Amino acid sequence: MAVSSKHDDDLILQTLSGPDAANFLQGYVTCDVEMLALQAAMPMAFTSLKGRVIANGWIFGSPSEVRFIVHQSVVESLGAHLSKYLVFSKSTIVEGVRSSVHFSASGSSGVTLKPFDWIVEALPQQPKSNGQPSLAEAAVTREFAIVTKSTTDRFLPQMLGLTAFETVSYSKGCYLGQEIVARAEHRGVVKRRLRRYSWVGKKPYPGQEFDRSGANNTVIMANDTQALVVGTSDDAILNSTHCELTLVQSN
Repeated sequence: MAVSSKHDDDLILQTLSGPDAANFLQGYVTCDVEMLALQAAMPMAFTSLKGRVIANGWIFGSPSEVRFIVHQSVVESLGAHLSKYLVFSKSTIVEGVRSSVHFSASGSSGVTLKPFDWIVEALPQQPKSNGQPSLAEAAVTREFAIVTKSTTDRFLPQMLGLTAFETVSYSKGCYLGQEIVARAEHRGVVKRRLRRYSWVGKKPYPGQEFDRSGANNTVIMANDTQALVVGTSDDAILNSTHCELTLVQSN
């Protein structure tokens, strides 16, 4: 099965280049950059001082040239976030033509997106081929939440279920927001979590709120049949004016 991103569903490949690129990012991403590899991309998240996820995706490369894959809608906010700290670094984000990410479940070349069986290559912007499901189709099915512009800087990694994919290292050195992320993990104080719902009616969109019994439930992403929602509610049914969500029992 081949998968391709498109339009507002694009993943973008960015590059941080310089002699201290990997060392710099070690202080700003949740994964352990010392495990960086050229052909296997690790799940990662950039977090704020409050431990909220600004962007997430995958990271790979070499100590002097680190590449990371994030949703295209958060590139600007992530760049603004990192620019405050890059002034003290010997590395810079490479400017130029952004490469959209196309990936498939088969192929002999390219970078593997762990922990999935996806092979990724950076290609020029091009239309989605017929018969290829979207990024949302792949991510929602795997319950791998991807932060976009409407959900950036709002949720801890645990709320998004990212720790299930080894996105967060609890043994690495300090990074921005680490104290809050670690405290939430070890004290078990995270009350909001990711759930998968099927939907009928008007397709829910990232950032859409569903309120029920005083609980706030936020859509992270949706495909043509299901949606990932972060909330405190265990309700089997969530409603808005034009959409109804039904909880899916995960395996």
